Amino acid sequence: MQGLSDRLRLASRRDVEQRVRDLLYFYSEEYGSAIFVGERTYTPWSLVLTQGFIESDKLGLVLRSVLFEMYRVPIIVVTGLGGLHYVVDGHHRVIVYAWLGWKIPGLTILVPKYRPKLAKSIIGLDSVNPADTPQELICWRHIVNTVRFLEKQYNTLARIWVETISITLLKPTQPPIPGPEPHALSLHCPPLVYKYNQEYFVIDGHHRVCREVLSSGKEVKALVFTIGNLEIGLLKTARMLGYDEFNVKYCTGG
Repeated sequence: MQGLSDRLRLASRRDVEQRVRDLLYFYSEEYGSAIFVGERTYTPWSLVLTQGFIESDKLGLVLRSVLFEMYRVPIIVVTGLGGLHYVVDGHHRVIVYAWLGWKIPGLTILVPKYRPKLAKSIIGLDSVNPADTPQELICWRHIVNTVRFLEKQYNTLARIWVETISITLLKPTQPPIPGPEPHALSLHCPPLVYKYNQEYFVIDGHHRVCREVLSSGKEVKALVFTIGNLEIGLLKTARMLGYDEFNVKYCTGG
């Protein structure tokens, strides 16, 4: 995407292939043996992560790019000690593919003596919020931070998908919100909705749903997720508030 910093630049396949060549040389020098064994396909949760943290704004960017811009670039995997598969490039992509329930392609290097300094699971990997997050990624950063927080709270990996939902099925999780319009850039983010059994609860994006209600819209395209189909605490709070639907009364202040 134009205008984003180098930190947020998404790798191309050519970038990844060059990185493989560099790593082959480095690992051969460091460990005495490194063999490129080709491109393989992995289930994300079978992989071991080797970074200490990821940037949440870049995670949001990768999620958006994979879902809506057909971003498809392999990761780099090193098969090391004990036959474990270690991710050395593409941590953000691993998390996104895990959320979507997709298998992920990985350019694979065999380094029998390799063992990383850090080894983490997807849920165990921490997230940070860089100070230079561009405005256009603030809402995406908030989406992934919300999902990551709940994953850690319930120690369960989220499942995410895009779904077009009738507004009549959506339930608020906060009181009516009269007031300023949402920031224009946030309108480009889909509402974040939690699905529990057959119920849909809006976690983020109440203003955006209300804009549709007040313009006589019938449905919204949402980013839907679940945490093992658990009834998370926010849903219990929402039931206590007693707001069962988005309608004109709710969207004009109750």
